[in-house]
Amino acid sequence: MIQFLDHPRWRSGIFSPLQSVDYRKLLGSNTLWWQALYMEVLVVGWLVLELTGSAWQVAIVGFCRSVPFLIFGNLSGLIADRFGRRATIVWMQGITLAAYVVIALLLVMGRIAYWHLVVSALVLGTSWALDWPNRRALVPDMVGKSRTVDAILLENLGQGVARTLGPFLVGWIIAVFDSTGGFITLAVLSLVAFGLLITLSKDPIARSTMPDTTPVLTQMRQGLSYVRHNQAILAVAITTALMNLLIFSYGNFLPIFAKDILQQGAMGMGILGAAAGVGSFVGLYLVNLLRSRVGYGWIFMVGTFAECVALTIFAFSGNYAFSFLMLAIVGLGQASFGIMQSSIVLMAAPDEMRGRAMGAIVLAIGVGPLGKLQSGALVEWLGAPMGIGLQGAVASVAMVLVLIFLPGIRHFGNREAESS
Repeated sequence: MIQFLDHPRWRSGIFSPLQSVDYRKLLGSNTLWWQALYMEVLVVGWLVLELTGSAWQVAIVGFCRSVPFLIFGNLSGLIADRFGRRATIVWMQGITLAAYVVIALLLVMGRIAYWHLVVSALVLGTSWALDWPNRRALVPDMVGKSRTVDAILLENLGQGVARTLGPFLVGWIIAVFDSTGGFITLAVLSLVAFGLLITLSKDPIARSTMPDTTPVLTQMRQGLSYVRHNQAILAVAITTALMNLLIFSYGNFLPIFAKDILQQGAMGMGILGAAAGVGSFVGLYLVNLLRSRVGYGWIFMVGTFAECVALTIFAFSGNYAFSFLMLAIVGLGQASFGIMQSSIVLMAAPDEMRGRAMGAIVLAIGVGPLGKLQSGALVEWLGAPMGIGLQGAVASVAMVLVLIFLPGIRHFGNREAESS
């Protein structure tokens, strides 16, 4: 493997971060972590529908999964500054593993109750809020700023595999082994991901250059102030908030679209859920092709706009094949969003602000709970097509307004990123 990576072809371009052993381990762990996440959304939604038959109860669990982002999001960078990013992500992966094991055991014993899923959602959401930003913030320490975009592209390649394989796999597992098999699979994936993380080198344990004696509230205010005065990062934060408020909750309602709108079973739901993963591979190719020709900000905003429009069209589709195609375009746009969201923040922020800038993004993700409740209420009141479609249309208009009123995101491109 080492000799293979020593070939000159792999020393530059998108594959260059693989020269780092620690990055390869982090990439493997992240791929399994994303696969578990995409599977979890569907298996939990399916299980809640089996237990309650209520779209609103699905939304409540989604709310509980997301509300810790708002509470802990802006603390993630500060916690990592104090204890180290490596230690933080290892502990959070361990907590995720424990939560999956507990739910799997309750299912095996036949004692699962709705409130168990609510509590586990809160635990998993807290873990995610402290875990994800530090996984991303660790990347420049491992590969250097010049290779950061390549590293994020590779992670999104793994994420695309997870987004494609995860829903298809969980659909088959639910059909054959019921939800119990789904949670056992989640526990196994998390165990392997945890094993990879604990073998990471203890270097680097990145910390802020700010003294530990600085009050936490002061550090939080300074981080938010920095984001507010950097138009590119502010545009990313606002767009992230809008997407979590209006778009990303659609995944919780895929079981409803599959069962009630498109008349599909568990396998049909799994294939539909994999559509975004298929589209993400096209998105990865386009981002890699365009990033040397088009500014990062344009890739981020246009891709996000395409995702919003495609989801709006999907919501009103009654044809299974066409619905799959629209969700594939959603995945294409999500690849642009996911790659450039982290890349712009990591490239624009100085090293001492990197953790807190990523924490601000998690704070923006923290509006997701409101999106879950809002989506649940709209779907319950207007039905799934109108509820999801209306939010997609509003988000499409909002993306255009961000482009108009925050021109800094339009001007953030390769030269600016490299000079930051």
